[in-house]
Amino acid sequence: MSEISDDYEEIEWLLKCLKRWGAEQGISVDRQTVLEKLGELINEGCATAYVYSETRQEFGPVEYSPERVGDLWFYLTPKGKQLVDELEGT
Repeated sequence: MSEISDDYEEIEWLLKCLKRWGAEQGISVDRQTVLEKLGELINEGCATAYVYSETRQEFGPVEYSPERVGDLWFYLTPKGKQLVDELEGT
């Protein structure tokens, strides 16, 4: 969650960061699990999926779909940011 707490992030960046973290922790991280967890975070109201509009140069919220994950960006909601703060003890 912390990877999407301060900026919009795309799936490939998330996978890279999570795989690096997993390797440090001795945990296997795979794409399918990350997609499932993103879906759970969105369903719980902790994150939102967005698309970036080149013409408007802004992000707009959209419904999450694993099939179009390559076009999506992710960002935590205030609820998700609060949860990260609680988990990190800040």
